[in-house]
Amino acid sequence: DREQNLVWSGFGFAGPETSHDVQVCTYNGEDHLCFMQGNQMKGYARGHGLILDKSYSIVKSIEVGGSGVPSVDMHEFNMINDGASALVTAYMTIPYDLADFGITTGVGYLQDGTFQEIEVDTGNVLFEWRAIDHVPLNASYVLPNASDTSGTGLSPSSPWDWFHINSVDKSSYSDTYLISARSVSSLYNLNSTDGSIIWTLSAGGAYTDFDCTNFNFSYQHDARFVSENTTHTVLSLYDNASNGFNTTSPESSAMVVALDHTTNKATMLTRITAPAEAGGILSSSQGNTQLLANGNFFNGWGSIDALSEHAADGTPLLYATWGAYPVMNYRAWTFNWTSTPKTEPAVYSFARNATDAASTAVFVSWNGATEAASWRFFGGDSADAVTQALGTKDKEGFETAFSVQGFSQYVAVEALDASGQVLSRSSPLKTFVPNQAYASLCSDVGCPEATSYSS
Repeated sequence: DREQNLVWSGFGFAGPETSHDVQVCTYNGEDHLCFMQGNQMKGYARGHGLILDKSYSIVKSIEVGGSGVPSVDMHEFNMINDGASALVTAYMTIPYDLADFGITTGVGYLQDGTFQEIEVDTGNVLFEWRAIDHVPLNASYVLPNASDTSGTGLSPSSPWDWFHINSVDKSSYSDTYLISARSVSSLYNLNSTDGSIIWTLSAGGAYTDFDCTNFNFSYQHDARFVSENTTHTVLSLYDNASNGFNTTSPESSAMVVALDHTTNKATMLTRITAPAEAGGILSSSQGNTQLLANGNFFNGWGSIDALSEHAADGTPLLYATWGAYPVMNYRAWTFNWTSTPKTEPAVYSFARNATDAASTAVFVSWNGATEAASWRFFGGDSADAVTQALGTKDKEGFETAFSVQGFSQYVAVEALDASGQVLSRSSPLKTFVPNQAYASLCSDVGCPEATSYSS
């Protein structure tokens, strides 16, 4: 939430599978959660897109279709047209003649970058695009065996990731696609009928249609349309400025860029770097920038475990980290989200002994609930008679602790909204009382973990 408290942990939902790009999306006219879930590979993933309703129930699974495309990749699952269709990336391994790149002892292998637009309700493929059909291999800045994710190009298990598509957007104004590809450090505007390249934006090399007048970028992510008219296109992107091996700027940044189609000049309008307290962030992979309705910028710093919000003039409003390497975050977003899970509140109750002199400590949380404002606690001597009111307490972060004098053999907890209405009630729970063999080691709220076996 806005105080950086955990609202929902998806680990119990997704398990050990990797989940990417969790965000609020529109489907059937209502807010849902969308994200990609699947098996993490080296620089890409195999999986599917999931759409969850406000109770965290799966209402739709999005798979790729068409001719031979393997599965949804982690880099993009973008619901568009009010949820009627979805843009997804896919990574496709193909045999290819790579003699020009030093592979002459046999056939080489490419990791081709593809994307599809899929009709959500039917699964029909509305559009498919493959990089190898439109972009020359020598546009790549990442040669075989040149980086940690480039691949060797020698086998299907290590194909050359020459393109590395990492975002797809579609314009409601021009009905064209905007894609970002990391290995070629380029953005492409594509015709949505035949897939032909309308224009290319790159900060260097032979393959660009614009002169970047006051900026450069490289190994970028998350390119999005901001606005368009007949002469100009304004877009946003996250400039990594590094892939961990080559660097074009000392810091990664969020950018807003204007393209003038009459002069073929590209001009940076805004550049946002991490707050000074971060000490300068250079993220060699991942990352995104979100332009908010109030003009603010919300940035996820990719391979560096940080997020920040900035005013339109770049003034930092929020900076937060939540782990240490190798913790990373592909994208970070801020959205309004209202949800009431189908699950009950989770409760744990503890007392050092079963006497009136003891106190009963209760811990309660409700994973994913956004409307719980306070908790009402009950006790009782049996599971079917937990009716004694023990007290209430305002919700505190993800988990709230409550203590009451006296022993309650069973407890239950109600979640209340801001107006005091009951949202849900937990099942009755028997209070844990430690064995007297180690009770002296316990506090009023719990016991330490065991360290060894007794002799």
